[in-house]
Amino acid sequence: MFLKNSDAIPLVIDTDNAFGMPVRDLDDGIALIISLVSEQIDVKGVVASACNCRAHEAAQNTLHLFEQFGITHIPVGLGAETPLSGNREAHHQYLDAKVQGKGAVYWNDAPVVPSRNVSALPNGVDVLIDAVRANPHEIVLVALGSFTNIALALRKAPDIVPMVREIVHMGGSFEPQEGEMRFDWDTPDIPKEVWDTTLRFNTWYDKQATAEVLQSGIPVCFITANVTSNFYLQNTQVEQLCDNAKGELGSYLMRLILPWQKWSIAERKLAGAHMHDPLTILALLDRSVCTYRYMKADVLGFLAGYELFPQNESRLWKTCQNTFIPKVKVATNLRTARAEQLLQDLLLRAVTLESNE
Repeated sequence: MFLKNSDAIPLVIDTDNAFGMPVRDLDDGIALIISLVSEQIDVKGVVASACNCRAHEAAQNTLHLFEQFGITHIPVGLGAETPLSGNREAHHQYLDAKVQGKGAVYWNDAPVVPSRNVSALPNGVDVLIDAVRANPHEIVLVALGSFTNIALALRKAPDIVPMVREIVHMGGSFEPQEGEMRFDWDTPDIPKEVWDTTLRFNTWYDKQATAEVLQSGIPVCFITANVTSNFYLQNTQVEQLCDNAKGELGSYLMRLILPWQKWSIAERKLAGAHMHDPLTILALLDRSVCTYRYMKADVLGFLAGYELFPQNESRLWKTCQNTFIPKVKVATNLRTARAEQLLQDLLLRAVTLESNE
């Protein structure tokens, strides 16, 4: 269905895809969509993970999305429902309860139901391992949710560690230096006390898995909330998408994107809908979209409850003497106009696809 360039980047995307679920962030689904339609990306597999939703829900949403695109050749695996560390049930119960709140009035469509049975899917960890072994030194693992499934894959098949080209993760935050973006995120639907005690997404969702992946020695790049929280799908972009959408696929995509974007502006008081995960894909497509600096990751401090990237590195060295301290690439700033244009070009392609393309 989609032509790929010979030098397209082979990805395995680990995603907590909530595309189609009311009052959930749908940017995981948009990240998948732009990956599918880009000639520069070759998706070798998708692993459904738990974070923004439960793993089986992410699998169901992904299967349904693939059915709309007519995709049957990309393996989808069911990842772990539970993290390596901590009990996340309160996290999911809070998200479930939001559906009963006032935000749900923006959504009219019934929940998505794919024709394929989620319980029949292969193990997501095996999908990941098989893709890396079949494409040694080429695969980029994209972690749009927690690190749980990647950590499990490294435990099960440590031989793949040197075969992974890179891990790119949407997550993390840091105290900026002069000229770098701040993580300013104040959303009414997530009170601060709930964020601090319950809804710790992505990097914090499974701290043990984060630590194991960082200590594996695989190169890791963080597309941080500092930059992603400043990147939106805005009204002018959505209007253009609506004006150009055609066919069943275009109609389907806009039926799901529109209510989320309207809810984000009306209820979250944002400039648009957050594009955290799509920016992670765009940063792979064009390495100049973000600027970066390397930071030392205080893994031991992180496991003890501190931030992963300490502002004062002297504390890191005191707490981590004689311990391997990973140094990771961290996105610190964003070429917003360039990212917006890349995103819009890919979304326009998606909503105007002909059924036989």
